[in-house]
Amino acid sequence: MGSYLLVKCECGSLNTVFKFTKLPVSCPGCGKKVAEPRGGAAKIIGTVEKEFD
Repeated sequence: MGSYLLVKCECGSLNTVFKFTKLPVSCPGCGKKVAEPRGGAAKIIGTVEKEFD
């Protein structure tokens, strides 16, 4: 499993997100959250397009 995720926001923007992020991640295109920390793996709010190591 990869440590980084390519997440597609509902606005269509692609964002690279660390899978175990400790801070909320917002889309630079529209400002909506694409990931929220959960103490382990982040909750992804969007579509995971690809995983990277």
